[in-house]
Amino acid sequence: MSSIVIDKPTRSTWLKPVEQTRVTPRKKWELHLVIPGGERNVFGRATLRTVPESGLFSERVKLIIWTQNTSPGDFGWQTDVDGMRLADSVDLHVHIFGSPLRFNPMDCRGVALTDQTRYEGSWTMPCMKPQDCGCEGVSGKFFLSEL
Repeated sequence: MSSIVIDKPTRSTWLKPVEQTRVTPRKKWELHLVIPGGERNVFGRATLRTVPESGLFSERVKLIIWTQNTSPGDFGWQTDVDGMRLADSVDLHVHIFGSPLRFNPMDCRGVALTDQTRYEGSWTMPCMKPQDCGCEGVSGKFFLSEL
């Protein structure tokens, strides 16, 4: 009967501990939406924690909703925010669940103001019932700012 010899790993193959860890915490951002609604506007606000300095991000948040006649409170909808932030622009897809707007995501495109701590732009959403309505959809304003 033959035996198999297994070599021991050398010290050079061991994982070495990181000597200096440097964690850069991400800053919080706040997304504000203005949704036109006939006689009164609807406003939405959500806090994002995953917005990098540059690149893609995705997060599920609670979008707090209020109108001109009410104040922001605990009422809100689960919302997915997927986007890409660059130094001079931001593109977002905002998908609000549990609302009449749940069928189509909002396509937000904005540009940076001054020092890339605030982005402003507009959002569009295609018609929710094209077979019945035939409108061009709806649009509004948004801004994304660092807290």
